[in-house]
Amino acid sequence: MKRIACLIAFILLSTHSLYVYGISQPLRLRVGYHRDFLRIVLEGRRSLIEKAIVNQKAKDILVTFPDREISVEPEGEISISYRKVGFNAILFSPGNFRGLKVFTLRRPDRLVIDVYLEGVVKKTRRPPLRVESVVIDPGHGGYEYGILMGRYSEKSVVLDIAKRLAVLIGRGNTKATLTRQSDLYLPLGERVRLANSGKTDVFISLHVGSHENVVIYTPVLTESIPEFIRGYLVHRGQVDYLGKTSILARAIKKAIASEFGEEMVKIEPLPYTMLSRVEAAAVIIELPSFKDVNYTEGFKAQIAHTIYKGLYIYEEDSSG
Repeated sequence: MKRIACLIAFILLSTHSLYVYGISQPLRLRVGYHRDFLRIVLEGRRSLIEKAIVNQKAKDILVTFPDREISVEPEGEISISYRKVGFNAILFSPGNFRGLKVFTLRRPDRLVIDVYLEGVVKKTRRPPLRVESVVIDPGHGGYEYGILMGRYSEKSVVLDIAKRLAVLIGRGNTKATLTRQSDLYLPLGERVRLANSGKTDVFISLHVGSHENVVIYTPVLTESIPEFIRGYLVHRGQVDYLGKTSILARAIKKAIASEFGEEMVKIEPLPYTMLSRVEAAAVIIELPSFKDVNYTEGFKAQIAHTIYKGLYIYEEDSSG
């Protein structure tokens, strides 16, 4: 019996070894330059991407996939040097760099490495925004947790991203206001009141969704107001702002597509929401689900910078 048991164990171990080491798992490699960084993307099976370990080795970047045999399939022009190391690692040599940001994306599953280079891709200092006021609305708060998964809660994640975005906006002359700055419950009516209480140019509400990509929601006016009454309305909501809202939604979509790919963002109309009562260019940005994206510090910072970039595109497209 012991011999039989040992034989079975040997066969199982051998089979496992053949699967792990004998069959290489493909990784599609893409490399592209952005304004501030070089982006390396490795796309493959989730079981492979989740095991990736990224280490800095002097001026090189070593990506290791423990207990896996890999093959590399380059797509398009690969503008940096790289080579396989052993059966389960890739060594990238991008040159001098001052930092890295590493995060994963889902559907398709990707490992993303943003490399901030020295002397090749220099950070361009943008002029201050021209809009006077941006109101950022972190969804939920207090006893409204929003979506929960593991250590993540929607109310906390969107508050973090909102604060990062407010800091970026506040570097210039634009006033950045948060509807809530702490774990506070805020009714929808109060959020609208805060948006309409000053000269607000842009209103952005942040949420996390249950989908794999970013969805930008725009308001829909569900009630037709007679023309002779409109002039007497104190609060006209989106009546005078639908055009600006459309430009804002397209601008943020353009920014997100340039950073994460066209498949990662779409625009959808959303009737019966507070947006229709906001007197400014107004959108809800629903970020990918916690199942599809790992909300690391790097990813949250990247989202904030991308929305910030979208505001610049909005200004350019509004003046055109």
